[in-house]
Amino acid sequence: MDDEQASAIALHELERLAVLESTALLDSPAEESFDQFTRLASSILQAPVALVSLVDCDRQFFKSHMGLQEPWAVAAQTPLSHSFCKHVVQASAPLSVVDAREHPLLRDNLAITELGVIAYLGIPLTTSQGYTLGSFCVIDSKPRRWSDRETEILQDLANLVVEKIELRIFAKQLHEDFLELRKLELHRDEMLEMLVHDLRNPMSSFLSALELAQISGELSTDCEQYVSLASEGGSRLLQMINNILDTRKATAERLYLECAEVSAREIIHTVCHQMAPLAEKSGVELVEDAQRSLLCYADASKLRRVLVNLVSNAIQHSSTGGTIAIQARMEVHADVQVVHFSVSDTGHGIPKTAFERIFQKFVQVKGQKQADSVAK
Repeated sequence: MDDEQASAIALHELERLAVLESTALLDSPAEESFDQFTRLASSILQAPVALVSLVDCDRQFFKSHMGLQEPWAVAAQTPLSHSFCKHVVQASAPLSVVDAREHPLLRDNLAITELGVIAYLGIPLTTSQGYTLGSFCVIDSKPRRWSDRETEILQDLANLVVEKIELRIFAKQLHEDFLELRKLELHRDEMLEMLVHDLRNPMSSFLSALELAQISGELSTDCEQYVSLASEGGSRLLQMINNILDTRKATAERLYLECAEVSAREIIHTVCHQMAPLAEKSGVELVEDAQRSLLCYADASKLRRVLVNLVSNAIQHSSTGGTIAIQARMEVHADVQVVHFSVSDTGHGIPKTAFERIFQKFVQVKGQKQADSVAK
């Protein structure tokens, strides 16, 4: 055998073991759907022992066994030193043994002395892709010549076992495909939800800017009409955005980050610029606080999104004349330098009773002032 052939055989064995692992049958408990085949084989062929044996890299596991003696029955496995089935797997062909004690390949096998295996008939359990996962076999403790008819019967039963195994593989693959599709669906829903949610803040700023333009008193009649139409359309669009957010309550599994080195000061400045019209409408001052040279490794888009939402909430719950500070500072945690962003305001704060819920998705709580009013 040359090196190329040896490599091909080794690769096939690795693939075979991977398929065997994918069945999830190794070390699984006994199942009636497999036990019925070993019972039939033992009964029809009048064989003391019948096995559905799956051959792993260093052992054979008995998915089903009939007539097997202790301690092997409880263990439901033996090392390959006690295996005739490994030869069925290696050859991917039936193995018929009249007397193992006289067989040149098997006479030194420990299954003869420790399990009492003398006569053996094994049929390979080969999948439609050509991977032999084990053997469906019957065993006798005395010499026995297996007839062609007995081999045909065992072959028919082995074919049914293979069909059962392949159905198991197919069902497992369908389940994995379903989970993957579900994960993609959840991620899609999350991205859609974030997109719609992010539309709300710029739309609110847009409407605030239009309102400020209207109350400035410097617009012509035509401009006043155009601004009024834009304001009405924007309000309807904002209501549609809010309606979509109310109906999308999907829970996504993963959020993918695209990180790069970014300026903390530029991030904060962009957020304040975006939220300025809304802050001006509410009579709230935005204060930027970050060193010009402060850099961090982050997903700039998602970091801005977080800060915009925090600032938006702070504006909603701050009184006229209040101040909102957006700050970035270098800190050290467990000997690691990190950039800490914070949004603080002079509003009434969050009630202590809501602290355990505020990080749950879609949870909204009343501000402390609102909570006090309700309590009264």
